[in-house]
Amino acid sequence: MRTTDYGKKVGQALKAVAQMHFQVGQLLSDCDKLFPDYESVFGAIATRDLTRSVNAPFWMAEGVYRYWFRESPSVIGVTALFHQREGGKLEEPLFVVGQIDYDSNGQEAKDQCDPWDLWEAVMGWAPQPLRMGEAINLRNPEKGGRIQNMKFIVVPLFQIESLDDVRTLFRKIGVELPR
Repeated sequence: MRTTDYGKKVGQALKAVAQMHFQVGQLLSDCDKLFPDYESVFGAIATRDLTRSVNAPFWMAEGVYRYWFRESPSVIGVTALFHQREGGKLEEPLFVVGQIDYDSNGQEAKDQCDPWDLWEAVMGWAPQPLRMGEAINLRNPEKGGRIQNMKFIVVPLFQIESLDDVRTLFRKIGVELPR
């Protein structure tokens, strides 16, 4: 049997996670303000694929996202990665900003955007180990799929202290934002 001290430590950890989720929610809302001339691809939705099953290995979101578009073959977005299932090696929460250019094939970019595109870029398509703080450019990461090119940059989530930090990251991948 574990001591009550263990329970208190878990309680503190849960409070810290809840506080992190609240702050990330604020960050995503604030990021909307960076793109006044854009529309949100997924409306107010910031995550999906959460299970409600009693047999779930966890009930916490693996990540959250926001994507925006204008009339163009690309979208811009942010993703916060909290953890990954199945023995992943994510040591700390990460923050990603990116621009994704889709194959136009008659569809608008917003209709081709998958909310987990930046997640997949970081967790599967990018060369490993990740180069934190450096712009990464992937051409045709799905090998003939809907994405022609994507540029993104990954940093530890807790390095983000203001919207200016987010603006700087977008600038590093060539996306200029209005002031």
